[in-house]
Amino acid sequence: MSPRFDLVVRNGTLIIPGVGTVAADVGICGSRIAAVGETLSGSTQEVLDAGGKVVLPGIFDPHVHIGNELSFEQEAQSETRAAILGGVTTIGIMLRSLDDSYFLHLPAFRRAMDEMSYVDSVFHLQIFTEQQIAEMPDYARQYGVRSFKFYMSGIPGIVKSVTDDVLFAGFKQVASIGADVVACVHCETGALIERARNELVAHKPEGTLADWEDAHPAVAEALAIRTAAYLAKLAAVHLYVVHVSSRQGLDAVRAARREGGRVTAETITPFLGISSDDAIGLLAKMVPPVRTPEHRAALWDAIRDGTIDTVGTDNTSRRRASKRPEAGLHGSRPGHPSLGTHLSVLLHHGRRHGIALERLVDLATRAPARAYGIFPRKGTIAPGSDADLVVVDLELEKVVRAEDLRGMSDFSPFEGKALRGWPVATIKAGKLVAKDGEIVGEPSGRYLPRAEP
Repeated sequence: MSPRFDLVVRNGTLIIPGVGTVAADVGICGSRIAAVGETLSGSTQEVLDAGGKVVLPGIFDPHVHIGNELSFEQEAQSETRAAILGGVTTIGIMLRSLDDSYFLHLPAFRRAMDEMSYVDSVFHLQIFTEQQIAEMPDYARQYGVRSFKFYMSGIPGIVKSVTDDVLFAGFKQVASIGADVVACVHCETGALIERARNELVAHKPEGTLADWEDAHPAVAEALAIRTAAYLAKLAAVHLYVVHVSSRQGLDAVRAARREGGRVTAETITPFLGISSDDAIGLLAKMVPPVRTPEHRAALWDAIRDGTIDTVGTDNTSRRRASKRPEAGLHGSRPGHPSLGTHLSVLLHHGRRHGIALERLVDLATRAPARAYGIFPRKGTIAPGSDADLVVVDLELEKVVRAEDLRGMSDFSPFEGKALRGWPVATIKAGKLVAKDGEIVGEPSGRYLPRAEP
């Protein structure tokens, strides 16, 4: 009896991390991939012709912030709409509760992602208090949370730092939950940052984007990575260093691995596509900062040699009115939208740096899915995996315009830049949701609890 497919993606070139380039069709039944093979036979309800295009696993952006400007519910819809148009089908959300127990907020966060989101999600809980540390095992049991984030240096007016004793206590609690649980760390040394910021205010009261790097010196990142890696090794936990930005930070990652630490290193597409001399100016202000071209080149070298494991965005959507670039270096706020351009920036600049397509796809799909315990459900194209696919025209060149990205922001850090390599169709849970820059389907996102392996 011939199989019956709900959707077949035909004539595409599949890019499957760990497998390679495969000329094959993908047959989908319901929300899962049912078959991968040449010229699949059987009855088909719908066909998507991917001739001349590449077909990737749906992109997993492991580092996203939601609800920093609008409500969590509003951004759960608007920012995931931008994500799905950009080929991102799963996100890791850095949830924040500065003082309260997460039990007061998790039901609403989960409901929003189940009811309003275009993409699937996992949660990383940001940990600040002793109560939150004590409750971490219950967050894991009741909500399937298996990753927690710590800030070694906070952002004034936005997020608090944790001291080394709290960090170490958190690491030991992570270890008690399970070997698969991940400790994510924003690695900057707070005292160095505070001194550098004060000196910048005193000596450069006006300042530019290039000056912002002086407020977050690379030595502060490198020292914090060494500290976090040392404590993580003592606690026997998996350390995931978010948004590595500098050559010195990369050297610290390499040193920690030589010493036997289990360290995963992430960088983000704003760092890969923008330097501190960029004409976009303070619209690109973020923490850590975009750095000089030399640091950007070091990040690409680290992708080439394997030091960098994953690529995300650190998406923190804002509008110009709250970003306030006109307020100058010290009055403008950090954060900007990057979900809608994530894949295109990676493809465009990866090609310019001679990085193999399969390597780029791995960084954005299989590698983060493995790190956060959702592979092979996500991150590959194989029978039984979720039918999340993105069809990409590698030769399609478009100039970035914020209004085309369809998020809540009225600017993009890549505004006005031409990028080559764009999604032309996104399939989520077996349904065509985005095509040729337009939403053509309904939200189908779900929160993904992660069970103990």
